[in-house]
Amino acid sequence: MDVIKQTELSMFYNFWDFDLNMPTFPLNTDGIDPAGSNIVIRNVKITNFDDAVAVKPANQDFQTCKCSENILVENCTVVYGVGMTIGSVPPNTSHNCVRNVTFRNISFTRPFKAI
Repeated sequence: MDVIKQTELSMFYNFWDFDLNMPTFPLNTDGIDPAGSNIVIRNVKITNFDDAVAVKPANQDFQTCKCSENILVENCTVVYGVGMTIGSVPPNTSHNCVRNVTFRNISFTRPFKAI
């Protein structure tokens, strides 16, 4: 769906702040939530009102991956969005782990936050 249609729908359903001229956003609309190792996310366009890419931790309880690591996110376009995120890393007795994450050549249009 293009940005114009999303804007029209936001206005129709009262998810629009006319003072700021931007949508109020429904939460929990993450674009991509990778957790694993040796991941490449490339050449995508994400339009949402939450994290565009949110790298999630892995831990010792995972069968195939003990750490979310070696992740490359590049050549992406984000419209609105809350940005590129590493996190939501709560304490865990199994040791949550995120390492070696690279965001490169990311273009933001009207972001709420970026990286």
